[in-house]
Amino acid sequence: MNLQEQISRIQSMMEHVGGKYIKPTSEVQNLVYKFLNRFAEGSEVYHIKYDDMLHHFEWCKDGREIMSLILNFDNNEDVWEDTRKMEERPFENGSLSIPKDKFRVFLNIVPIREAYLSHLILQWFEDTKLNDVKTMIGRDDIDIDDIDITDKAPVCVPPPTKPDNVTKDEMIDYIVANTLLKKEELKTKSDEWIEKLYLERLRRQKEKELGG
Repeated sequence: MNLQEQISRIQSMMEHVGGKYIKPTSEVQNLVYKFLNRFAEGSEVYHIKYDDMLHHFEWCKDGREIMSLILNFDNNEDVWEDTRKMEERPFENGSLSIPKDKFRVFLNIVPIREAYLSHLILQWFEDTKLNDVKTMIGRDDIDIDDIDITDKAPVCVPPPTKPDNVTKDEMIDYIVANTLLKKEELKTKSDEWIEKLYLERLRRQKEKELGG
């Protein structure tokens, strides 16, 4: 049975049984999975590592973010600076986000409760996408704890790469011009830290230009 046939069958069932919502069944789950597979088909995933305790994954399609995943790792607040790499930090939690307009599209087609749809999206993500995330970061202890429905789909900008001819001083000047950080403070930071923040600010600027 193809997707349209399944939709027609479920709509026919609703007409016969009445009520606002259809009850959970394996057929409903299968239909939602098909919608989600089509929803994610052709998307690109970007992995943004803000630091060793926060990793962000974005799935982008047609210039917009269609879902994102935030992974948080342990931060030892008892030390001045926690220098552990992500591989050394215990995993804390994961949160998946879906734009509200996409979430509503599913509800308009399949008359199920929001809580059940949220459950199915999390289950679908774990079944189809989570292993890819685990492979990308080299961890097999990742779980998704909750789902957040965001107000709108942000503009999606691929993570930039550092230009070959840019110097550390030029990166510092750019950061100073686009943040509240001071040059004297930045000069004490490592080259890796400066480059990471520089690329992050470049990406933020591009998002603003595109209306994100």
